[in-house]
Amino acid sequence: MKQVNALIRITRLRKGYKAAALAHECGITASYLSQIESGKEVDSALTSILLQKLGLVMKARSEDLCRYDKILDDFFQAAAFYDLDQAWERFSVLSALETVIMESELAFKYLLAAFIYSVLSKNPMKIRQTRSLLEKCEKLMDEDFRQLYYLYMGSSYADIRDNLFKEYTQKVLNMKEKRGVTSIALYHMAVCFAKENNHFLADQYNLKAQRKFTEEQNYRRLIFSQAFEAVLYSENNLYDEALALTVSILDQTLVPLGEDQRQQLLQNMLFICNLAGRYEQVLRYCEHYGHDLEMTDMHRAMQAWACMQLNEPRKALTLLNLCPPAESDPFASQFIAVLYSYLTRDEASLQSQLIQFQKYTIQSGDYLSAKFITDLIYDFYSRRNNYSKAVYYRNLLDQRK
Repeated sequence: MKQVNALIRITRLRKGYKAAALAHECGITASYLSQIESGKEVDSALTSILLQKLGLVMKARSEDLCRYDKILDDFFQAAAFYDLDQAWERFSVLSALETVIMESELAFKYLLAAFIYSVLSKNPMKIRQTRSLLEKCEKLMDEDFRQLYYLYMGSSYADIRDNLFKEYTQKVLNMKEKRGVTSIALYHMAVCFAKENNHFLADQYNLKAQRKFTEEQNYRRLIFSQAFEAVLYSENNLYDEALALTVSILDQTLVPLGEDQRQQLLQNMLFICNLAGRYEQVLRYCEHYGHDLEMTDMHRAMQAWACMQLNEPRKALTLLNLCPPAESDPFASQFIAVLYSYLTRDEASLQSQLIQFQKYTIQSGDYLSAKFITDLIYDFYSRRNNYSKAVYYRNLLDQRK
């Protein structure tokens, strides 16, 4: 890609330099500057003037740039394989060199790495900041960078804009393989179709992703895909298959899983058990995995629900009292509020909380939670002989797009 052109554009945008003002200082038109920032070849003298006016001093030596470039490529590879320890380690080295790198021809590549880091670490503020800069540099990207850009742009919208998640993912799949990320895009497309309630295509794309993950020996991503397959099983009420697959993932020792990944897998298992009415199994899983896994508020809440169904309200209340209100986890907070309303028989609060929580889970794309809450809403209205509302809220889940 046009590395120097990208450097000029990125620096001007970061420093809030008006295009017209910079062009005037350099004795060129704003239109010509726009062409330069879009990749137009220019002579070295004009390039030097532009860099000087932007306050850029190219400090890095060529051998240093080669080393930084290698670290950036290692970071992209670690991100693709979801090796977060390696990704964090590489980016910590890069971030310590940010000032030097951002005044070099690697500025755009570093900006892309910073964006990917913000997506992986789920930092909304950093995502918005780096995304807005990247969007203004798209015309400067070659196919190599563009494929990475599309993949993680899609990921950045996964939980907030389903249409953009799918649009960017499709762009990756329309390109020839460049960075070994087609497999990830296939998995993302499976998620997109699941959000649209198209189970057939979700399963097809997920199987394609699993084959490629296996070929690439990308085992962490393969585990995500298998966990997603278990969710698809649960969509079709194949609870035995869903549980067997999830347990096998959680118990495997080939690929070390992070604490948060293992917690999510256990959460999925508990939801599946509660959906299937296997309440004793919920308690067994909590006891079995609670020895070497830190139990979250959601785990305790689902354990409390199982206790309520087993007619042990005191034990349920004890578990809920271990879950203090957590503003940082609105999902758990809403679910716990629902359970408190069940225990206190506060019908008015329960009705509004169930409806609010269903909306939240559908919007977030968390199918297992949405299905569980929808079943509760259906039961809530059915017990009051209000079948029209029961069907209405069940259809909200069936027709999610």
